Amino acid sequence: MTVSETVPAVTFVCDAPALGKSASPNGDSASPQSVSNFVRTLFRLLDESAVRYCVLHSWDQLPDHLSSDLDLAIHPDDKPAVPAILESLRQNGYTPYHWKNYATKGHSFYFFWTAGSTPHTVAVDIIFEHRRAGMIFASGEKLVSSRIRHRGFWIAAPEIEYSYLLAKKAVKGKASLSQALRLKKLVETLGREKAGEIAGEIFQPNVQARIVDACAQGSIDAELHTLNNNKSSRVFRSGDAPDLIRYWAGELRRAFWRSSEPAGILLAFMGPDGAGKSTVIEGLTQEFAIPLRRRILFHWRPEVLARRRDNNPVTEPHGQTPRSILASMVYLSAVFADCWAGYLFVIWARLVRSDFVQFDRYFHDVLVDSLRYRYGGPAWYAAFLCRLLPEPDVVILLDADADLIFARKSELSRAEIQRQRAAYRQLRFRRARVVYVATDAGIQPTLLASATALVDFMQERFQHRIADWMKVA
Repeated sequence: MTVSETVPAVTFVCDAPALGKSASPNGDSASPQSVSNFVRTLFRLLDESAVRYCVLHSWDQLPDHLSSDLDLAIHPDDKPAVPAILESLRQNGYTPYHWKNYATKGHSFYFFWTAGSTPHTVAVDIIFEHRRAGMIFASGEKLVSSRIRHRGFWIAAPEIEYSYLLAKKAVKGKASLSQALRLKKLVETLGREKAGEIAGEIFQPNVQARIVDACAQGSIDAELHTLNNNKSSRVFRSGDAPDLIRYWAGELRRAFWRSSEPAGILLAFMGPDGAGKSTVIEGLTQEFAIPLRRRILFHWRPEVLARRRDNNPVTEPHGQTPRSILASMVYLSAVFADCWAGYLFVIWARLVRSDFVQFDRYFHDVLVDSLRYRYGGPAWYAAFLCRLLPEPDVVILLDADADLIFARKSELSRAEIQRQRAAYRQLRFRRARVVYVATDAGIQPTLLASATALVDFMQERFQHRIADWMKVA
């Protein structure tokens, strides 16, 4: 699950722009690497590899503008071409760094590049079959069989786009204004009768007409909200028995794969008070909100077996005397048990669901600053427990000049800060990747260095896992 490697410190000494988000509205058309150029390159590579694909929806402003994820359908027989296309994108400067099997025969790929000093990410969703809510709507062959060439790339036929977009929005229970207007346009293109037939493949007969009327009026978002609030009414059509068996067999297989290869990230931040942990944690949460959609933050321990009585910020970390040797060992054993319980019953499930699990200080922090935790027991016992705990995927050790740290937070003496800086450098993990990041230059260079370290780990994990592509796809 983790990579055993210690990376030298990364130090930035110049200002950097704010971290980029996924698919900025227009990208940077002047840059060799931009969102629009990424889309053009992807379409070109798909055509050169003779891959039968189509853009499923939201294609009207492509390739110049990508508002969110790029949703593609690909013919199942063309699965073997995908890894080579990913490698070609990497060679063109667009690094694939995260792969998520979000549904049976449905995959999300995330790409990373840097334009100047600003990192960018973009997501591409690929399906080989349209499945939702226990139903199988269309095979990959059907999705691309009636595709249409448009402005140099392939788009789905109106009936395919309508079925896909309507089912997707119904499952999510909401639709944006642009999506509602697109569904309205599709009803006009297909006609009420054809739109009703397609809606009948998705919804129960008692709501089928309401859905088509709402699409025709551009009010599908309000109608979906109404249906979702009416919990007593069944909305979706029941799938046929053979399709139900195949659907849930695929979901069981996918669950096994995701449990054996969790797509989430367990990241720990460590360093002296004043090194900038809280600020970096918040910054990275926003930067990785796209590939890792949910975030959970723990402070030193998960608090599964027992909650802290006081969750206020620690203002006097060395304000209390240590416990006795026996009491310290009992207390640390209880924290150890809490960490294992948290990992087994909370963290592991979060990682399987592709969540972003962060720790502000990890259990190993007791080896550096035992007084903060009032630990007065033997160092060997704390080190022994550390060796028995699951380790993070990545540990980011934040550091800065002692005088700068003291200026930020003067709760500890300069001498103690200097001692902790040296002690953090001596920490050793058996499996986690450890990255040292200097925070002297300010928040933006620190965020850039931390994001790059995390992407590097995810990229190497991606390269290892993509070898199983044909087993999973």
